[in-house]
Amino acid sequence: MFKKIRTHLVLGLAFFVMTLAQQYLFYSMKDIPIVWLTFGKYLATFGFILLATFIKQTGLRYLFLSFVLLLNFFQMAHLSYYGTQILPSEFFLLFTQAHEMWGTLLVELHHIWIPLLFTVIPLSLGFLLFRRTKILYASKWIGVLFCLYFIYNPIRTMVTGNTWGRQPSTRELAGMNVYLAFSYFSGKILPHKLMKSANGAASTNSSLDLKLEPARKAEWDKIVVIMGESLTPHHMELFGYQRPTTPFLTSLKNDPRFFHTTGISGGVSTDIAVAFVFNMGYGAAGSIKAAKGQHCLFKLAKAQGYTTRFLSIQSAQQLRYIAPYICSASLDDYRTLEDLSPQTIDHQAALDRDLLPHLKDLVASNEREFIVLHQRGSHGPWALRSSKESQIFPHDGPVNYYDNSVVEFDRFMKEFHGIVSASPKKILMLYFSDHGEGLGENGQWGHGTLVPSSFEIPVMMMAYNHKLPAGTMPKYMTHYNLSLLLAQELGLKSNQEPLKLVNDYVIFGNDIDGFAGQLNIQFEADGSYQIKSMN
Repeated sequence: MFKKIRTHLVLGLAFFVMTLAQQYLFYSMKDIPIVWLTFGKYLATFGFILLATFIKQTGLRYLFLSFVLLLNFFQMAHLSYYGTQILPSEFFLLFTQAHEMWGTLLVELHHIWIPLLFTVIPLSLGFLLFRRTKILYASKWIGVLFCLYFIYNPIRTMVTGNTWGRQPSTRELAGMNVYLAFSYFSGKILPHKLMKSANGAASTNSSLDLKLEPARKAEWDKIVVIMGESLTPHHMELFGYQRPTTPFLTSLKNDPRFFHTTGISGGVSTDIAVAFVFNMGYGAAGSIKAAKGQHCLFKLAKAQGYTTRFLSIQSAQQLRYIAPYICSASLDDYRTLEDLSPQTIDHQAALDRDLLPHLKDLVASNEREFIVLHQRGSHGPWALRSSKESQIFPHDGPVNYYDNSVVEFDRFMKEFHGIVSASPKKILMLYFSDHGEGLGENGQWGHGTLVPSSFEIPVMMMAYNHKLPAGTMPKYMTHYNLSLLLAQELGLKSNQEPLKLVNDYVIFGNDIDGFAGQLNIQFEADGSYQIKSMN
């Protein structure tokens, strides 16, 4: 009996190791940041593969032993070409734009050879071991259960509205993300398309018409983008709030090197906002652009000669649905809370100011850098979002907790300003939040709903040792316009003006395909906006 069980263990372990080796060796070769999974996730994957060794049907057994490994071929090819992981909506494009896809592949075959090599070798080794191994315990019903599981997730999504797989996660193996994306596509997107109730035609979206080309060498030595979290302008003294939450920023109000205005987010959840703004898309085209990564700001910055860095004070777990959208193949430096502040025990209480010592080192270097500092900001629980020195309001209620978090943000900006001001380099700082936050306005608390408190955000820009970008800034700046502005400051020429508001701007709910609702915004001649419609 021991020999029989050992046979299963050896075969299962061999396919498990090859599955992990395939992904991580490819990531190392492509300089894609590796995010290790939890022990429980590895154990579950091994359990899945080990159970597959008990399938009686020979072909089916080999198929499920190689299941994640096989699917990862498509993920690796996608990562090689686009720099991003596969999104569910791309399965629809596979059918509707098949001619374009094959035309591209015929020219870009080199993106397939390496993934093919990384797939054929373990499959061949696994097949040799598979043929030499005699499985002594097997049942045809286990094979049936595996087949049922394959169709279970799509059916569950269709029936219950389950959202597992709507976006790739760094907390899953890349090959498993392909299966989950297919599950969400077949259970959610495809039925919607067949019922002709999909939300809008992507072809009408201006972001799909965007064209960019190198025009000049960027004037900035460093561009620092600070992406906040859950910050609303309506609780900032700088924007007229009656409490002294931002004394430092308010002191910059009349500085000609400083600009601030209210922004409009592309989505009311972090993962959607990040996907859209860093890939220069919005609305129905947002997921398409996020999937292709053609206009990913990190990719564009790298092509313009910048070293690209993403430093987040959020944990790897908190970033699991964000990291897949920032074209990691174009990142030279990707660090999370675990790297930047390993002494932090409670990830909910991470301190944004722990980013600044690392920024100080970067500012001192002679490299041209495109740096994103990603904050934990004012995300709940608000009681944990400020240090004791920033708790100037009584620590006894949600509004006071939140306002103290804004004071903490102001302290961060003051220290940031001190670091950057000491440098002789030309540095552009652009701050914007991912989305807003409701503090009881019209009964709204938090974010996630398509109301102004969730999508209105603060925008700030500061130029060091250089002048601000030329032009009259609009009353409101959308995430899309901010991405256009960044592309311009990276030295790229566009067929769309960064300071001209688009007339078809759409804000998405917490689903990248628009199933959680979408809000159509219309900008008036005076720069204000009206809510045109909501679906």
